[in-house]
Amino acid sequence: MRFRPAVLTASLAALITAAPAFAHHGFAVEFDGSKCMDVAGTLTAIDWQNPHAYFHMDIKGADGKTENWTFEMLSVVAMRRAGTDKQDFLDNIGKPITARICPSKNGSVNRGAAETLKLPDGRVRVVGQYVEGGRGGGNGGAAPADAGPVR
Repeated sequence: MRFRPAVLTASLAALITAAPAFAHHGFAVEFDGSKCMDVAGTLTAIDWQNPHAYFHMDIKGADGKTENWTFEMLSVVAMRRAGTDKQDFLDNIGKPITARICPSKNGSVNRGAAETLKLPDGRVRVVGQYVEGGRGGGNGGAAPADAGPVR
């Protein structure tokens, strides 16, 4: 049998490019779409990064204690397509916001995935998947690219 460098190179290239796909998680693996809810609190920080951006907010619990929560959002590119940008968050740090979120399945009370975010001026921004109504069409449950901001 002859050694074929082209076959070896193609095989290695296929393995290397497939590796990142295994690292990505599905929504249903990590978050509970059957327990989505609205939460209100104070926006404290934003992590504007890929593959997912995150925002942090302080939420007062039933016991009156404040806890910092972290919410996963779509990719930066997907949010920009939906009309959301980093400045929407930076302008509202320290201000009250409301978010539609789905909590983490692993029992962490301080983590979830966000669907929408309502800013203090009343604007609603699409920041995550529509898991409660399947309105996302053929793009994995993400908001339609032409959804734009809801006012």
